[in-house]
Formats: sequence, structure tokens, C-alpha cells
Amino acid sequence: MKEAALPVIVYADFICPYCYISQERVDQLIRDYGVEPQWRPHWLHPEVPPEGMPFPATSDPDRRKATLEWLKEMAPEQAAAIRLPDKLQFSFFAFQALEFARDRGLALPFKSAVFNALWVRGKDIAQLSTLQEAANEVGLDADEMARALYDQTYIARTLAALYMAKNAGVTEVPTFVLGRTTIVGWHYYEVFQTVMEQQGIPLKSLNGPQKT
Repeated sequence: MKEAALPVIVYADFICPYCYISQERVDQLIRDYGVEPQWRPHWLHPEVPPEGMPFPATSDPDRRKATLEWLKEMAPEQAAAIRLPDKLQFSFFAFQALEFARDRGLALPFKSAVFNALWVRGKDIAQLSTLQEAANEVGLDADEMARALYDQTYIARTLAALYMAKNAGVTEVPTFVLGRTTIVGWHYYEVFQTVMEQQGIPLKSLNGPQKT
């Protein structure tokens, strides 16, 4: 039995807290099934300007409280470190930077660094300095990335990726595509396990020659 060749795509936006906590689910899939997930952008709020705009969960105290309580219940360890931003942030520059990281084989760690910059350290991911810090963390050349963003090297590819999400029918984030199955929203890990079993993907611990 070989490791999973199942295509796994995660459509996400950095500004979504549910996408942030869903990273743990995807990381567990990597450990358990040997998948190689692709994180692809779905622009949750394209109406947000580069400077940002009011964040609903912050401007509405009740919604803020409900969001924090839900996060604490679903992902207590991650929720303990979360800092809700004071505004909705502009995602498009970070999407372009992710394409830069993808070309250098560092998309997954860079994705995590950007999520942590926003949700743990309270940084603005529309700022070049924030993206450069994330690049440095994972071993990317921050100056080279800055030049690529200034030159709009990845703008066409990023727009194409956003179109791909729209064409795939993605309307909510996170949306997970595991082979033939689409899972929308945050779910317990058992849901992902069931999907993998239904598609005949073995646990990595079962891979290799079996004793008889």
C-alpha cells in the first residue's frame, strides 16, 4: 500500500479565523495520510481597500464575544493565543506573496507564518513589512519577494487562482476538497477521517509491507 496520492485543496482567506484554526486539521491529514495539500485563495471580502475597513466581530461586542467563545470551544489551544484584529484586512497582497512562496517550495510554511502574523501577533497582512517578516521566518528572500510584489509579477496568476475558486463553486471558507469530496466549513477531524476511509486512503502507519 502506497502513501496517499489523493488531491487535497484548501480554499481559504487569511482573514478568516476559521481558516486559521483549520490548519490543525490539514496538518493532521499530512501526518496521518501523507497528503500534499494545496492552499488556494478565495477572496472573502474583495470590497476591502488596502487600508482595511471595520471588522464586524470588533465593532459588534456581542458578535466578538460569540466568535471568541466558539473558537475557545472548538480549538481551545489556538483560541488562547488569538488576537482578533481591529479591522478587516486586505488579503490580495498576501495571496500574491503565497504564489511567490509556492514557486520556491515554501507555500505551506509561509501560509502558516502569515496566519500567525495576523491572528497571533496582530499584524496587518496588507503591509509589506508583515509579509517580509513572514518570508524571513521560513527562509524566503524578503527583498526578492518585495520586488515581485512591486512588479506585480504574480498578479495575473493570483487572479487566475481566485477565478479557479469561483469556477469551482467556492462561496465559503474554509472549503476542503479531498479527492471527490468537498467539505465546507470547520469540522471535527473525524469527518476528514471518514472521507479518507471512504476513498480507500490508508493511514501512513499502515503503509509499507504488512506482517502476515
